[in-house]
Amino acid sequence: MKFLYKLERKFGRYAINNLSAYMVGCFVIGYLLWAFLPKVYDFIIFDVACVFSGHEYWRLFTWIFTMPGPLGIMSILFLFFNWSIGMSTERAVGTFMYNIYVFGAVILVTICMFINGYVEYNNMPETFDMLYQTREYMGGYSQTTLEMLSAGGPTDYLNISVFLAFALMHSDAVMLFMFILPVKATWLAAADLIYMIYLYAFGYNSLVPSRGIIIAIIVNFLVFYFVNNEYRHHRRPISKVQRKQRKEFRTKVREIEIDNKLKEGQARHKCAICGKTELDDDNLEFRYCSRCKGNYEYCNEHLFTHEHVK
Repeated sequence: MKFLYKLERKFGRYAINNLSAYMVGCFVIGYLLWAFLPKVYDFIIFDVACVFSGHEYWRLFTWIFTMPGPLGIMSILFLFFNWSIGMSTERAVGTFMYNIYVFGAVILVTICMFINGYVEYNNMPETFDMLYQTREYMGGYSQTTLEMLSAGGPTDYLNISVFLAFALMHSDAVMLFMFILPVKATWLAAADLIYMIYLYAFGYNSLVPSRGIIIAIIVNFLVFYFVNNEYRHHRRPISKVQRKQRKEFRTKVREIEIDNKLKEGQARHKCAICGKTELDDDNLEFRYCSRCKGNYEYCNEHLFTHEHVK
Protein backbone atom coordinates (compact mmCIF):
# COMPACT_ATOMS: atom_id res chain seq x y z
CA MET A 1 0.00 0.00 0.00
CA LYS A 2 1.16 3.50 -0.77
CA PHE A 3 0.35 4.55 2.79
CA LEU A 4 2.68 1.92 4.23
CA TYR A 5 5.37 2.83 1.75
CA LYS A 6 5.15 6.47 2.81
CA LEU A 7 5.50 5.33 6.41
CA GLU A 8 8.55 3.28 5.45
CA ARG A 9 10.18 6.25 3.76
CA LYS A 10 9.60 8.36 6.86
CA PHE A 11 10.19 5.86 9.66
CA GLY A 12 11.92 2.94 7.92
CA ARG A 13 15.31 3.90 9.35
CA TYR A 14 13.95 3.15 12.82
CA ALA A 15 12.95 -0.43 11.93
CA ILE A 16 14.76 -3.10 13.94
CA ASN A 17 16.92 -5.42 11.88
CA ASN A 18 16.91 -9.09 12.86
CA LEU A 19 13.83 -8.60 15.03
CA SER A 20 13.41 -12.35 15.45
CA ALA A 21 16.68 -12.53 17.38
CA TYR A 22 15.33 -10.00 19.88
CA MET A 23 12.10 -11.99 20.17
CA VAL A 24 14.02 -15.19 20.89
CA GLY A 25 16.12 -13.22 23.39
CA CYS A 26 12.94 -12.22 25.25
CA PHE A 27 11.84 -15.86 25.36
CA VAL A 28 15.26 -16.93 26.67
CA ILE A 29 14.94 -14.35 29.46
CA GLY A 30 11.58 -15.92 30.31
CA TYR A 31 13.08 -19.42 30.49
CA LEU A 32 15.92 -18.21 32.71
CA LEU A 33 13.53 -16.39 35.06
CA TRP A 34 11.25 -19.41 35.29
CA ALA A 35 14.16 -21.76 35.99
CA PHE A 36 16.16 -19.63 38.45
CA LEU A 37 13.82 -16.82 39.64
CA PRO A 38 10.28 -18.22 39.55
CA LYS A 39 9.03 -15.55 41.98
CA VAL A 40 10.11 -12.85 39.53
CA TYR A 41 8.60 -14.78 36.62
CA ASP A 42 5.35 -14.96 38.59
CA PHE A 43 5.16 -11.14 38.48
CA ILE A 44 5.46 -10.78 34.70
CA ILE A 45 2.94 -13.29 33.30
CA PHE A 46 -0.48 -12.04 32.22
CA ASP A 47 -3.14 -13.16 34.69
CA VAL A 48 -6.73 -11.90 34.70
CA ALA A 49 -7.05 -12.17 38.48
CA CYS A 50 -3.78 -10.31 39.09
CA VAL A 51 -4.51 -7.56 36.56
CA PHE A 52 -8.10 -6.75 37.53
CA SER A 53 -8.33 -7.93 41.13
CA GLY A 54 -4.79 -6.92 42.12
CA HIS A 55 -4.51 -3.95 39.71
CA GLU A 56 -1.12 -5.19 38.51
CA TYR A 57 -1.32 -3.50 35.11
CA TRP A 58 2.37 -3.87 34.29
CA ARG A 59 1.53 -7.43 33.28
CA LEU A 60 -0.05 -5.98 30.12
CA PHE A 61 3.48 -5.26 28.86
CA THR A 62 5.77 -7.76 30.59
CA TRP A 63 4.13 -10.83 29.04
CA ILE A 64 6.52 -10.51 26.09
CA PHE A 65 9.26 -11.87 28.40
CA THR A 66 7.33 -15.05 29.23
CA MET A 67 8.36 -18.38 27.75
CA PRO A 68 6.26 -19.84 24.89
CA GLY A 69 6.12 -23.34 26.36
CA PRO A 70 7.69 -25.84 28.76
CA LEU A 71 11.49 -25.93 28.93
CA GLY A 72 13.12 -28.89 27.21
CA ILE A 73 15.17 -30.04 24.24
CA MET A 74 12.24 -29.53 21.85
CA SER A 75 11.66 -25.99 23.08
CA ILE A 76 15.32 -25.11 22.49
CA LEU A 77 15.10 -26.52 18.95
CA PHE A 78 11.92 -24.54 18.33
CA LEU A 79 13.68 -21.35 19.43
CA PHE A 80 16.25 -21.83 16.67
CA PHE A 81 13.47 -22.79 14.27
CA ASN A 82 11.45 -19.67 15.08
CA TRP A 83 14.54 -17.50 14.69
CA SER A 84 15.31 -18.98 11.26
CA ILE A 85 11.77 -18.65 9.86
CA GLY A 86 11.53 -15.14 11.29
CA MET A 87 14.73 -14.12 9.50
CA SER A 88 13.49 -15.71 6.29
CA THR A 89 10.18 -13.87 6.53
CA GLU A 90 11.94 -10.58 7.24
CA ARG A 91 14.07 -11.01 4.12
CA ALA A 92 10.96 -11.79 2.05
CA VAL A 93 8.77 -8.88 3.14
CA GLY A 94 11.40 -6.35 4.21
CA THR A 95 12.51 -5.21 7.66
CA PHE A 96 9.93 -2.45 7.98
CA MET A 97 6.95 -4.63 6.99
CA TYR A 98 8.12 -7.41 9.31
CA ASN A 99 8.38 -4.91 12.16
CA ILE A 100 4.85 -3.71 11.43
CA TYR A 101 3.58 -7.29 11.45
CA VAL A 102 5.27 -8.37 14.69
CA PHE A 103 4.60 -5.18 16.65
CA GLY A 104 1.06 -5.15 15.29
CA ALA A 105 0.58 -8.65 16.70
CA VAL A 106 2.03 -7.59 20.07
CA ILE A 107 -0.22 -4.52 20.29
CA LEU A 108 -3.36 -6.37 19.17
CA VAL A 109 -2.66 -9.24 21.58
CA THR A 110 -2.31 -6.77 24.46
CA ILE A 111 -5.51 -4.93 23.56
CA CYS A 112 -7.56 -8.09 22.98
CA MET A 113 -6.26 -9.76 26.15
CA PHE A 114 -7.20 -6.69 28.15
CA ILE A 115 -10.72 -6.50 26.66
CA ASN A 116 -11.31 -10.25 26.94
CA GLY A 117 -9.96 -10.30 30.50
CA TYR A 118 -12.09 -7.32 31.46
CA VAL A 119 -15.24 -9.04 30.17
CA GLU A 120 -14.38 -12.26 31.99
CA TYR A 121 -13.68 -10.39 35.21
CA ASN A 122 -16.99 -8.51 35.03
CA ASN A 123 -18.85 -11.78 34.52
CA MET A 124 -17.25 -13.44 37.58
CA PRO A 125 -15.67 -10.76 39.81
CA GLU A 126 -16.08 -12.74 43.04
CA THR A 127 -14.37 -15.78 41.51
CA PHE A 128 -11.36 -13.82 40.31
CA ASP A 129 -11.10 -11.93 43.60
CA MET A 130 -11.03 -15.27 45.42
CA LEU A 131 -8.40 -16.62 43.02
CA TYR A 132 -6.23 -13.57 43.63
CA GLN A 133 -6.58 -13.80 47.41
CA THR A 134 -5.74 -17.51 47.33
CA ARG A 135 -2.70 -16.81 45.19
CA GLU A 136 -1.53 -14.09 47.60
CA TYR A 137 -2.04 -16.40 50.56
CA MET A 138 0.02 -19.15 48.91
CA GLY A 139 2.78 -16.70 47.97
CA GLY A 140 2.21 -16.91 44.23
CA TYR A 141 1.87 -19.71 41.72
CA SER A 142 4.08 -22.76 41.86
CA GLN A 143 6.71 -23.33 39.20
CA THR A 144 4.61 -26.13 37.70
CA THR A 145 1.54 -23.88 37.46
CA LEU A 146 3.60 -21.15 35.81
CA GLU A 147 4.81 -23.68 33.24
CA MET A 148 1.23 -24.74 32.49
CA LEU A 149 0.11 -21.12 32.07
CA SER A 150 2.98 -20.43 29.68
CA ALA A 151 2.10 -23.40 27.46
CA GLY A 152 -0.98 -21.57 26.18
CA GLY A 153 0.26 -18.07 26.81
CA PRO A 154 0.50 -15.12 24.40
CA THR A 155 4.12 -15.74 23.35
CA ASP A 156 3.13 -19.23 22.21
CA TYR A 157 0.56 -17.69 19.84
CA LEU A 158 3.07 -15.02 18.81
CA ASN A 159 5.32 -17.79 17.48
CA ILE A 160 2.35 -19.21 15.57
CA SER A 161 1.78 -15.76 14.09
CA VAL A 162 5.35 -15.64 12.76
CA PHE A 163 4.96 -19.11 11.25
CA LEU A 164 1.74 -18.09 9.48
CA ALA A 165 3.58 -15.19 7.84
CA PHE A 166 6.43 -17.52 6.85
CA ALA A 167 4.01 -20.01 5.26
CA LEU A 168 2.35 -17.19 3.33
CA MET A 169 5.63 -15.91 1.91
CA HIS A 170 7.14 -19.38 1.31
CA SER A 171 4.17 -21.46 0.22
CA ASP A 172 6.38 -24.07 -1.46
CA ALA A 173 8.56 -24.64 1.59
CA VAL A 174 8.54 -28.16 3.04
CA MET A 175 8.93 -28.66 6.78
CA LEU A 176 9.72 -31.84 8.69
CA PHE A 177 6.74 -32.40 10.98
CA MET A 178 8.08 -33.75 14.27
CA PHE A 179 11.46 -33.70 12.43
CA ILE A 180 10.39 -36.80 10.48
CA LEU A 181 7.41 -36.33 8.14
CA PRO A 182 7.84 -33.82 5.26
CA VAL A 183 4.81 -31.53 5.04
CA LYS A 184 4.24 -28.30 3.13
CA ALA A 185 4.37 -25.19 5.29
CA THR A 186 0.96 -24.09 4.00
CA TRP A 187 -0.64 -27.28 5.32
CA LEU A 188 0.93 -26.79 8.74
CA ALA A 189 -0.24 -23.16 8.75
CA ALA A 190 -3.78 -24.30 7.87
CA ALA A 191 -3.60 -26.82 10.72
CA ASP A 192 -2.54 -24.02 13.11
CA LEU A 193 -5.50 -21.88 12.01
CA ILE A 194 -7.93 -24.77 12.48
CA TYR A 195 -6.40 -25.52 15.89
CA MET A 196 -6.80 -21.90 17.01
CA ILE A 197 -10.41 -21.85 15.83
CA TYR A 198 -11.02 -25.06 17.78
CA LEU A 199 -9.46 -23.55 20.91
CA TYR A 200 -11.58 -20.44 20.49
CA ALA A 201 -14.74 -22.52 20.29
CA PHE A 202 -14.01 -25.17 22.93
CA GLY A 203 -10.84 -24.20 24.79
CA TYR A 204 -11.06 -22.02 27.87
CA ASN A 205 -8.50 -20.66 30.31
CA SER A 206 -9.84 -18.33 32.98
CA LEU A 207 -6.40 -17.08 33.98
CA VAL A 208 -5.10 -16.29 30.48
CA PRO A 209 -7.77 -14.91 28.06
CA SER A 210 -6.77 -17.13 25.15
CA ARG A 211 -9.81 -16.24 23.06
CA GLY A 212 -8.72 -12.61 22.89
CA ILE A 213 -5.23 -13.72 21.88
CA ILE A 214 -6.58 -15.91 19.10
CA ILE A 215 -8.71 -13.06 17.72
CA ALA A 216 -5.67 -10.75 17.74
CA ILE A 217 -3.41 -13.25 15.96
CA ILE A 218 -5.95 -14.10 13.24
CA VAL A 219 -6.93 -10.46 12.62
CA ASN A 220 -3.30 -9.39 12.41
CA PHE A 221 -2.52 -12.19 9.95
CA LEU A 222 -5.54 -11.39 7.76
CA VAL A 223 -4.53 -7.73 7.58
CA PHE A 224 -1.01 -8.78 6.63
CA TYR A 225 -2.40 -11.16 4.00
CA PHE A 226 -4.52 -8.51 2.28
CA VAL A 227 -2.04 -5.61 2.33
CA ASN A 228 1.21 -7.46 1.65
CA ASN A 229 0.82 -8.10 -2.08
CA GLU A 230 -0.08 -4.52 -2.88
CA TYR A 231 2.56 -3.19 -0.50
CA ARG A 232 5.33 -5.16 -2.20
CA HIS A 233 4.64 -3.36 -5.47
CA HIS A 234 5.36 -0.03 -3.80
CA ARG A 235 8.34 -0.98 -1.64
CA ARG A 236 10.90 -0.06 -4.25
CA PRO A 237 9.55 2.82 -6.29
CA ILE A 238 11.38 4.10 -9.34
CA SER A 239 12.69 7.62 -9.65
CA LYS A 240 11.21 10.23 -11.96
CA VAL A 241 14.03 9.70 -14.45
CA GLN A 242 13.46 5.92 -14.47
CA ARG A 243 9.71 6.42 -14.81
CA LYS A 244 10.28 8.70 -17.82
CA GLN A 245 12.67 6.20 -19.40
CA ARG A 246 10.15 3.38 -18.98
CA LYS A 247 7.40 5.48 -20.51
CA GLU A 248 9.59 6.38 -23.48
CA PHE A 249 10.59 2.74 -23.88
CA ARG A 250 6.96 1.54 -23.96
CA THR A 251 6.07 4.26 -26.45
CA LYS A 252 9.05 3.32 -28.60
CA VAL A 253 8.08 -0.35 -28.59
CA ARG A 254 4.50 0.43 -29.64
CA GLU A 255 5.73 2.65 -32.48
CA ILE A 256 8.12 0.01 -33.72
CA GLU A 257 5.45 -2.70 -33.60
CA ILE A 258 3.11 -0.51 -35.63
CA ASP A 259 5.74 0.50 -38.17
CA ASN A 260 7.17 -3.00 -38.55
CA LYS A 261 4.10 -4.84 -39.74
CA LEU A 262 6.18 -6.84 -42.13
CA LYS A 263 5.12 -9.47 -44.57
CA GLU A 264 4.98 -13.09 -43.57
CA GLY A 265 8.36 -14.79 -43.72
CA GLN A 266 10.33 -11.57 -43.30
CA ALA A 267 12.43 -10.96 -40.20
CA ARG A 268 10.75 -8.83 -37.55
CA HIS A 269 13.80 -8.29 -35.32
CA LYS A 270 17.40 -7.42 -36.20
CA CYS A 271 20.37 -6.74 -33.95
CA ALA A 272 21.96 -3.34 -34.58
CA ILE A 273 25.44 -4.77 -33.80
CA CYS A 274 25.71 -8.20 -35.42
CA GLY A 275 22.77 -7.99 -37.83
CA LYS A 276 21.32 -11.34 -36.75
CA THR A 277 17.56 -11.87 -36.88
CA GLU A 278 15.21 -14.39 -35.31
CA LEU A 279 15.40 -16.31 -38.57
CA ASP A 280 19.11 -16.94 -38.01
CA ASP A 281 18.70 -18.41 -34.55
CA ASP A 282 15.46 -19.34 -32.78
CA ASN A 283 17.16 -19.04 -29.38
CA LEU A 284 18.01 -15.36 -29.81
CA GLU A 285 15.99 -12.78 -27.88
CA PHE A 286 15.73 -9.15 -28.97
CA ARG A 287 15.15 -6.03 -26.89
CA TYR A 288 15.08 -2.29 -27.52
CA CYS A 289 17.50 -0.25 -25.42
CA SER A 290 15.76 2.55 -23.55
CA ARG A 291 19.04 4.40 -23.06
CA CYS A 292 19.88 4.65 -26.75
CA LYS A 293 18.60 7.67 -28.62
CA GLY A 294 16.62 6.23 -31.50
CA ASN A 295 15.07 2.89 -32.37
CA TYR A 296 17.96 0.49 -31.78
CA GLU A 297 17.26 -3.18 -31.19
CA TYR A 298 19.83 -5.66 -29.88
CA CYS A 299 20.04 -9.40 -29.45
CA ASN A 300 20.64 -10.89 -26.01
CA GLU A 301 24.36 -11.23 -26.80
CA HIS A 302 24.84 -7.47 -27.30
CA LEU A 303 22.03 -5.95 -25.20
CA PHE A 304 24.27 -5.31 -22.20
CA THR A 305 27.61 -4.94 -23.97
CA HIS A 306 26.92 -2.33 -26.68
CA GLU A 307 27.80 1.35 -26.49
CA HIS A 308 24.72 3.52 -26.05
CA VAL A 309 23.86 5.83 -28.93
CA LYS A 310 23.59 9.42 -27.69
